[in-house]
Amino acid sequence: MMTRKERVISLLRSVNRPGMDTVIDSLESRGYFDATCYGHHRYKGGMSAHALEVYEYMMANNTMGLPADSICIAALFHDFGKAVRRSGRYNGEHPERSLILLDELGLKLTADERTAIGCHHRKDLTFLTCPLRRLLSLGDCASTGAWKRAHAR
Repeated sequence: MMTRKERVISLLRSVNRPGMDTVIDSLESRGYFDATCYGHHRYKGGMSAHALEVYEYMMANNTMGLPADSICIAALFHDFGKAVRRSGRYNGEHPERSLILLDELGLKLTADERTAIGCHHRKDLTFLTCPLRRLLSLGDCASTGAWKRAHAR
C-alpha cells in the first residue's frame, strides 16, 4: 500500500504538464506533506489527506467528464497556499497564495483550473459557470464536513 505522499506524487506524475516536475520537487520544501489544514484535518499531514479526499470525491462524482488532469491539479493544489505564511507577495487568502505559488513554480494552469483553485470558497456566479470549480467546492465541503455542519442547524 502506498503512503499518502507516494499517492500524491504518483497522481501528479500522471499529469503531463509543463512545470509539474518543479512543483513535485518543491512539495517537500514547501511543507506540503507535513502541513495541517487549520479549520479541519488539524494534524501533521492533514493537508495532503484532505487533498486526497477531495480528489477521490471529485473523481467519483465527475458526471460531466471533466479532464482527470484538471481534477488532479484542482484537488491536490486548492489548499497549497496554506503551506506558506502570509508575508510579502504571499499576502491574501490561501486560494490566491496557491495560485501565486503554482505560477512561481512554472505550472501551466488552464483557465478553469485557475478559477476552481482561486474561487473554491467564494459565493459567486463562478459556481454556476465553471463545472470544475463547482465539483471542487462540493468535494471540499464533503471532505471538511461543511455540509453536515450547515444542515445540522
